Amino acid sequence: MEQKRIAVITGGESDFLSIIEKASVPFQTIKPEEVDRHELDSFDSLLILGGYREQPIVFGPRERVKLEAFIRSGKRVFSEYCQSIGDIYCDSPESTRFEKLAFCAEEGDFGSLARGDLLDDQCNTRLKPYDFSGLPKKAILRYVRTRAHSNADLDSEQLDDFSNMALWFDLPSNLLICNFRISNFVKARFSPAGRWQSIAQFILGWSCGQELDVGSLPPVYRLNQFDSALPCDAQVHACVERAISWFTNANMLVDDGKNGVMEGLATEIYPDGSQRVLAGVRNDCTAETALVFYMNYLRSGEVRNLEISDNLLSLCFDAFQCKEEGHLKGMLRWTQTGWGVCYQDDAARVLIPQLLKNLYSGSVDYAEECVEALRFLVRSTGTDGTRVWRTDNGNLTEQRMRELGSTPARYPSAHYNAYYLGALLLAYKVTGLEEFKEAGVRGMETMMAAYPHTIREHSETQEMCRLILPLSWLYWVTGEQRHKDWLYRVSGDLTKFKHASGGYLEWDTGYAAEIKEGAESSLLANNGDPVVDMLYSLNWLPMGFAQAFLVTKDPYFRELWEEIARFFIAVQIRSGDKMIDGTWTRALDVELMEVNGLVADAGWGPWAIESGWTVAEIASGLVVGLQSEELARFY
Repeated sequence: MEQKRIAVITGGESDFLSIIEKASVPFQTIKPEEVDRHELDSFDSLLILGGYREQPIVFGPRERVKLEAFIRSGKRVFSEYCQSIGDIYCDSPESTRFEKLAFCAEEGDFGSLARGDLLDDQCNTRLKPYDFSGLPKKAILRYVRTRAHSNADLDSEQLDDFSNMALWFDLPSNLLICNFRISNFVKARFSPAGRWQSIAQFILGWSCGQELDVGSLPPVYRLNQFDSALPCDAQVHACVERAISWFTNANMLVDDGKNGVMEGLATEIYPDGSQRVLAGVRNDCTAETALVFYMNYLRSGEVRNLEISDNLLSLCFDAFQCKEEGHLKGMLRWTQTGWGVCYQDDAARVLIPQLLKNLYSGSVDYAEECVEALRFLVRSTGTDGTRVWRTDNGNLTEQRMRELGSTPARYPSAHYNAYYLGALLLAYKVTGLEEFKEAGVRGMETMMAAYPHTIREHSETQEMCRLILPLSWLYWVTGEQRHKDWLYRVSGDLTKFKHASGGYLEWDTGYAAEIKEGAESSLLANNGDPVVDMLYSLNWLPMGFAQAFLVTKDPYFRELWEEIARFFIAVQIRSGDKMIDGTWTRALDVELMEVNGLVADAGWGPWAIESGWTVAEIASGLVVGLQSEELARFY
């Protein structure tokens, strides 16, 4: 049988073009501006691949005449990211950041795809089409705004809206139009990968008249996996090494830490495969990174790790702390831009690394600075031991400070207060100052009086994960049985959400957490969805379980630490891209074992990678667990 000849009209490289190149199908590439120079009649089908660049293809009048004649001939034409083709023309490009695509096809070979299945094209660009014919078109994909995780019920309004059409057969039916940049679906990490392979398989197979191997391109990343044949500790060592290497390989450290660490990577992956960098310096991320480098120094003995840790903490206390006499003295600034902002839990994650360094090394470095920081926080903490979610220096007058300190804050939220209370308890152990013990115990008593109905930011799972560490230190400080019982209660409650993968699913009884597009948002659509959060929930568990074991000496917590360590080993990213190799992302679908989740969060969606909150927190907890025998004497 004579092979079909394909014309690929494009001006650059793409995944689609690479797949065609690997296949045994004769094709010729033609630049969009050179269409008029070629006899298109000699080809059996056309593929217009406009997704190689930011601006869509707009053909000149002479090129357009030839293209329209080819369409009228009845031969197959696939058009990607072209502003006008056939009787369709489109509005200007716009972002798909907060949208997903829903599968709508009722016929055709699309593998296991089912109606309503959702696909994520990351931070892509699409063209909203106009249609004046009013004639029905066969939609394969439509853009939708939904809170569903994997599959959505599509209402009649969505199905009748032509402007949300993304991939469809137009009229005549030999014209297949894609109004978004799909041709780099591998490079841009579209997810779930299997669903996108089915879509690409259909497009290329239909266009070229034969089945092409869309799986021939290597994925940008894969997950590490845990090897049950090897000792767990050895794999933890390797996991930590790769996490530590990320900070230097991805150039996250600023001047070897002297000017801090970048926040990490935002969730936005653009159609060319690049990912937005969060270059700002946060005080919490800087200190959390200082802790992982210090713990790695204890693990490896490499002095450079200690030097980097010292550099980072110097910035936290010498530059980010308010030194001026007055009611603001001791305040730890949030970021280089949020200069007058204080989130107490973020401030606590500056204090805890320094206090642990003091505990483990016997040094008194920045001990006075830690005391001043906590006294500032205590002065602005309510009589119930909880603190309002945030303060801003612009309106934090002396009178306002007195008001905050003389009335109950009524803010029992682990997200905002748990690590602050934990820092108070740790500070008592390091400094012996009773004021910190009293404040920490009072706050934890208020928190647990509200539990499990604490004020939730992202999920019930998150609240439980954040309570493990401070509850461990509460029992360490008081030795009271009821405080120990609280630790076991929360740990036991958390296991209700445990998945076979070893992770703990996002769960929110009563759906009290925040799900709001364009703000900070939960990953959770419905209880039972197979999604875990490694930015706000699971990231706290390695350190929490390690500290619980050190305090209680109970093998139960050692087993919990080993289980979560095996999970983080298994899901650590391996990639030829040094910007993501050795990291963990915010979201993971633990059934697909793929980065995938709700896209509603404005700043920290599924692909967000935080230097401090995620990579440093996880790796620090892994090292503490590894070093538990050496650290036991401090408890």
